[in-house]
Amino acid sequence: MSTARSVTSRRTSPRGARHAARLAVGTAVVVALALATPASAAPDVDPQAADDGYEVIFDGTQESFDAWEYAGDGGFDLLDDGTIRSRVGEDGGFGTLWYPVLQYGDFSLTLEFRDDAPGDLRGNSGVQVRFPALDGPVEGCPTTFNGSETGNLSWIAVNCGHEIQVNDSPEGGSNDPRKTGSVYGFADIGLDRAMPTPKGTWNELEVRVVGQHYTVIRNGVVINEYENLPGVPFPGRPLDPDSSSRGLVGYVGVQAHGSAPDVVSYRDIRVRELPPVTTQASVRCLAGTAYVAVRAQNVGDDAVDLTLATPAGQREFTDVAPQRSAYQAFNTRAASVPAGSVSLTVAGDDGGPVVVETPFAAADCG
Repeated sequence: MSTARSVTSRRTSPRGARHAARLAVGTAVVVALALATPASAAPDVDPQAADDGYEVIFDGTQESFDAWEYAGDGGFDLLDDGTIRSRVGEDGGFGTLWYPVLQYGDFSLTLEFRDDAPGDLRGNSGVQVRFPALDGPVEGCPTTFNGSETGNLSWIAVNCGHEIQVNDSPEGGSNDPRKTGSVYGFADIGLDRAMPTPKGTWNELEVRVVGQHYTVIRNGVVINEYENLPGVPFPGRPLDPDSSSRGLVGYVGVQAHGSAPDVVSYRDIRVRELPPVTTQASVRCLAGTAYVAVRAQNVGDDAVDLTLATPAGQREFTDVAPQRSAYQAFNTRAASVPAGSVSLTVAGDDGGPVVVETPFAAADCG
């Protein structure tokens, strides 16, 4: 049996060199994902192997785990196989395990998660992004639930960040209707889009955030997209901050939910910086022919040159102005097209190319 080392709400946040380092660093980084390994295997993630722009922020080691902090009730245990597993507090309640080293702006966060709820039950958890530091009160970010004080610092992440839901419970009954991939409260989806898997299955999850555009990719398929517009009240919680409190920079973390069945494991968490360009890809049918349609929008402050490449061809665009889009529908010259991906190439801050892959689903236009 694996032994566990734990982090709980009793852990305090040091304010020495680490806090100074946080303040000194601006926006940063995205995440790419290694293939799943058996749960019984020792951690095999090599942080030095992330040579494609990705930074490993949790690699399964004690040293990596110690770089994270916890706020709220419950906690996470580090197991010998290099996974972290959520647990609830003695009196319920939830909390957030968060990475305090850097704040991220435009980024992709990737990880693997697994539902380890006991018996026939299903676990509930979440990936939380772009929230303020959880080591003390934050002006404008209350620790409230619909205006009622909770005294739990992890509510800062809820009220001034976005939670990407992890929850494959059945529809109906007392189960949370927001399923995996929901941008909690603001862009909820059901099981018909969440692509649920059986318990005990490792899943790849990518949360991609550029400007105020959120894209959720599960096991290589885009399952949700959301544009965070200002002034949208939180559904059912009008006394808590609205969508305007979700900013362009913040921390990332994973959630321990508040009831006994909510046991979810995570591993291999990575982040990579993204260029300020959103990409959407789909297959459209015209007169029985499949077209791969791609739209790339520049959400930055400067004009950019970019290249869109698909299995059906590629096209270069120059001087795409801020808030303008580049669009192309690539003719596959076929009635059907398998699932694939579109490559966006944009010059990075150092002048070198940055490549971002966006998947699209298979389609049959016959």
